Amino acid sequence: MMADQAGTGPLAGIKVLEITQMVAGPLAGTMLADLGASVIKVEGLSGDPFRNVEPQHKGMCSHFFAVNRQKRSIRINLKSDEGRAIAQSLAAECDVILVNSRPAAMKRLGLDYSQLKDSNPGLIYVMITGFGVDGPYADRPAYDQVIQSLTGAMSLQSPEGPPQPLRSMFVDKFAATAAVSAINAALFHRERSGGKGQFISVPLMKSFAFFSLVDNLHNHCFVEGHERTPVINVTRPFRTADGTFMGYFQTDAQFAQIARAFGVEHLLEDERFTNPIKRVQNYAALWEELEKGSIKLTSAELEAMAIEEGLTVGKVKTVDEFLDDPQARHLGCIKQYDTEEYGPVRVAGHPVDFTGTPAQEAGTAPRPGEHTDEILRELGLGDERIAALHAADDVR
Repeated sequence: MMADQAGTGPLAGIKVLEITQMVAGPLAGTMLADLGASVIKVEGLSGDPFRNVEPQHKGMCSHFFAVNRQKRSIRINLKSDEGRAIAQSLAAECDVILVNSRPAAMKRLGLDYSQLKDSNPGLIYVMITGFGVDGPYADRPAYDQVIQSLTGAMSLQSPEGPPQPLRSMFVDKFAATAAVSAINAALFHRERSGGKGQFISVPLMKSFAFFSLVDNLHNHCFVEGHERTPVINVTRPFRTADGTFMGYFQTDAQFAQIARAFGVEHLLEDERFTNPIKRVQNYAALWEELEKGSIKLTSAELEAMAIEEGLTVGKVKTVDEFLDDPQARHLGCIKQYDTEEYGPVRVAGHPVDFTGTPAQEAGTAPRPGEHTDEILRELGLGDERIAALHAADDVR
């Protein structure tokens, strides 16, 4: 039996086998590790290609570190019979398997759900793919920006100009979050159903469509409705005397509050802005007029108003500035801790806070195959057998 390497969080004792690379699958694994699960990352002999992205520090990629903290790594030659047998043995010991290869590839390796569930009926098998397990796009490769383009997100980003991608891997990151939510739901169901596992499909397209379109289907919600509103950027950055802010308001009361704070109360009587619909129709003129007042305020003055008066504005900050934000520090949005190998590191804090079983983010990402021998010994293999596997290049 494999040793339990779990922490003390709400998922302590849960064992996860992760056969993924790049972002979505690895980030899901790290979120589970934050919650106390023991996560083994299976890599091919050449390792996860995300390891090779810049910037690097002492041979470790910062991007890889961010989505692979607190895991153990084993490198397995999944093209060899011995390598596949090791992976299958690991699968038999786990509660959860995370994969992000297409179904046909996992079936060829003897590692798809139908081949594993009989020997491990409580297994929760999570497959993250671009387009799901079947359908006209099922065999197409997909990356974050491809899904953004197909789901309408790029058009929504820039309705008045050329389509623009979201400047972050939102597709992958939300798919990871959706996968973790599904895993926790499946673990709860397993507890209530006498130990029944299940297969879970997390298509990037479907998960991101929910993320992107839940508030952008307004013109398509009522199938028989005919009223339509244009898709426009109703908010925009505005300047202060020494910085830039972003603002939003919906109600008449919020508009009045901002107009008074900016010293432009006369806008409350301007026929162009007397109700929410008119303000949307004249949004460009509205923000131009508001900026005539905000430009007379310093950023410090406006931030003080935001706190004291509840103004719906926020300073446009760089990442460096956000690291020093007092509320970000209070919430632990960014965690800094010391590591023996890399010195002090910063990572994004787990997104939720538990009063009884807090998440634990501190940990390092593994070197390629750093724990191969340790994991093989936990499977009951002796030193001679492990040496033979290395000699045959079945593992590294």
